Amino acid sequence: GRSKAISDGVIIDADSFIYNKISNIINANGNVKIDNINENYLIYTNDATYLKNKELFLTKGQSKAVNEEGLVIDADNFKYNKISNIINANGNVKIKDTINDYLILANKATYYKNSEKVVTHGLTEAFIQSRYIIDSKDVTYLHNKKVLSSQNKTKINDKNSQVYFAEKFNYSINQ
Repeated sequence: GRSKAISDGVIIDADSFIYNKISNIINANGNVKIDNINENYLIYTNDATYLKNKELFLTKGQSKAVNEEGLVIDADNFKYNKISNIINANGNVKIKDTINDYLILANKATYYKNSEKVVTHGLTEAFIQSRYIIDSKDVTYLHNKKVLSSQNKTKINDKNSQVYFAEKFNYSINQ
């Protein structure tokens, strides 16, 4: 049956748990749902480890984070620091804003929940409102301001098949 673990504003729901009382570590397996009530977002995964003494969650396999503003992050695994409120996403990272119609693809990204900022590490591809395809690296997305930028060489394709090259870019999604 389903099991729950509750800790300081976080509810962990899973098919099964293993708790090591000495190390204060919880391993959750199968259909894991981590509900951070205080921060208003959910993390879904197949397998999670909660290092309670460090307030650190490690996920493995098909991890997904969803916030209340329509931001969804998918990756092979997450490292979520509850204290700093930062998610490090690794492997096949997809960052999707369902409300503003954009998708960012990278192999590695960091989500800073407190400032609503996402930073990709390495090669990045972004699809913006079915109008632009952006190829760059080390891209920053400011979710609240709806600004996408990079200090690196960038290729931008628009819906009219025009191609633009830039040494760096700063794009406001709302304009």
